Amino acid sequence: MQEFWDWLRYNSAQLQTFGGLAQAIGSIAAVVIAALLAWVAKRQANAADQQATAAVTQARAARVQISTSLFIADKQVSPNFSITAATSRDNVIVKGKISILNNGSGAAQDVGLTYRDSSLNSDIALSSSTLVVRDSIGVLIDEARARSSGLMLQYSTIYGTKYALDFEWDSSASRSINERLRLVHSRFNIPVDQADEL
Repeated sequence: MQEFWDWLRYNSAQLQTFGGLAQAIGSIAAVVIAALLAWVAKRQANAADQQATAAVTQARAARVQISTSLFIADKQVSPNFSITAATSRDNVIVKGKISILNNGSGAAQDVGLTYRDSSLNSDIALSSSTLVVRDSIGVLIDEARARSSGLMLQYSTIYGTKYALDFEWDSSASRSINERLRLVHSRFNIPVDQADEL
């Protein structure tokens, strides 16, 4: 045992240098490992950010797809109106009365008819505020007022999309003219290329 202590006493300087070297190598290794861990953590954080961005983009795309699908479904079951002169049972035109026929693919709700002049008593009384497919109603109008101001037929689809059909009444020909359909309100985001078709 004495030999071991003697050896330590004679070689202590070399051992201290070796210990310092080992300590330095350990410190360098610790710095390298810390740098590697920081690099890995940064990569993981970047990957997490990219995943979050991708999730937001995917959710936005899903919302657009749902909205577009509902918009298409709404268009497929939309009412479509034919406005003609009302006729009697023996096919004689009844002056001052029009017929509104829903020949579309879906029911019309909240149906209303007004004169476009917006003066008093512009609302026209209807026998029903709902028109199912192939249903029609006869409406008494003031032909002179309808010719000068025009008429506006408002309605909603079963999905709640609101439209207004502006038209004028040509009393001499007993027919509607200059019809123009306007979108008043939609809860769907309308694709740009389809919005122009309205």
